[in-house]
Amino acid sequence: MGPLVEPNTLSREPGAKLLAHIPAAGKVPKRNSYEGTKQCLDFGPRPTTPEKELKYRQSTLHEPGKIVKHFGSANNAVPEGPYGIRTVSKPNESVPESIRSYPESALLQWDMQRREEVYASSKREPLGKGYVRGHRIPEGLGSHVPFGKPVHARELSSAGQAGKVIFPADHPLGSSQDPASPAHELYITSHGAYSAGEQRRRHYDWQKAGINPVHHAFGAAAKETDRSKESLAALLQPETNDSLAHTRVVDKRLEDFQLTNKDLLGTPKNLGFGERGLPVDHTFGAASVRSGPEFGVDVLIKGNYTAKEQAPDADLGKSLRDGWRNIPTKKTFGLPTVRTDIVPPKHRSVANVHNYGNEPDTMQLIHPTATAERGISEEHYLKLRSKDELRDILAAAGITLEAEEFGHIFAAACAADKADNRCCIDVFMRCRHQLLEHLHGL
Repeated sequence: MGPLVEPNTLSREPGAKLLAHIPAAGKVPKRNSYEGTKQCLDFGPRPTTPEKELKYRQSTLHEPGKIVKHFGSANNAVPEGPYGIRTVSKPNESVPESIRSYPESALLQWDMQRREEVYASSKREPLGKGYVRGHRIPEGLGSHVPFGKPVHARELSSAGQAGKVIFPADHPLGSSQDPASPAHELYITSHGAYSAGEQRRRHYDWQKAGINPVHHAFGAAAKETDRSKESLAALLQPETNDSLAHTRVVDKRLEDFQLTNKDLLGTPKNLGFGERGLPVDHTFGAASVRSGPEFGVDVLIKGNYTAKEQAPDADLGKSLRDGWRNIPTKKTFGLPTVRTDIVPPKHRSVANVHNYGNEPDTMQLIHPTATAERGISEEHYLKLRSKDELRDILAAAGITLEAEEFGHIFAAACAADKADNRCCIDVFMRCRHQLLEHLHGL
């Protein structure tokens, strides 16, 4: 790319005065108007959804208080009138008459009772009476003669003795809480209500067996040395014994499943082969550190080659075969990495991995141009183009220039590029901007 044209050089050209009518770049604010950041960022109301697309929006389909309709039938007209079938009222079919079920006249009530007497529920559970169980009440008892023994509860309650009426502790049977009373035996028989710590008595003949159940202890006697470990108290309270602290009763099928399917830390997995007679400190696998020195990570990364092994090969860049040495020693064998010696193909295949010198550098990969996503790179702006080709490109971009104005800028760009009737788009646009700045500066 050649140097840019100076503004003074362009001002001395004969066609410089013809560009005075071109306005300055940017937006000219109106007089007596305020255009701050708020007005620049105010884009107006948000555009609404088109009517033909509105039926597909989820917010429209599930609008609160609106019937959910499929978008295929969203535009269908709703039928007029109420839904359902119109009923034709008949005589004596009003709502109160249909709901009313119990007859009002005495004759109809007697008729309904006669028809209801055939059911067992009406016989055993008559309306307004007690449940009939079929008991034969003795003569002299009835609705006017109460059952039971009168205790004069009102008098006893006024005297503060209602508790004895409900719970007669002074009864001849005695209290139910006293293990020696007959009432306690009745509660054991009826409810199994044993007292706390009470021994269950089955009324065995212990005298015949020669056993005193009060002081006798059943079961095998433990040894004095193991009494603290194997006593019943120690078994019922394993938290007091360190050897039994972790003992728990589980299902054997679940435990066998855990042994064969669970991976224990530091223990090989049990595959169900049984004991193999291996010692407790046996380690599986090969040892990480074997006998003799081994390569570490540092040696593997840096290498331990000698200076001779790191030196270039003797046949690098020359031939050592007899009869093949009649060539200059400066000749380099092989193909270059960047193939600038051949013309790159117009249509490059995906399988072609050669670099023809037109690959983008690191700066272009990190900071691509604004038009890189459209396939336009920097070389398109720097390519020398003819006058007609450049005019077509500017016309396609929407930039219209008069013939005399275009010719003046094109001549200045060709002089800056030091090319004969050719210039690049970048230099042409720079010359145009410098010319505009110079004219507006005057």
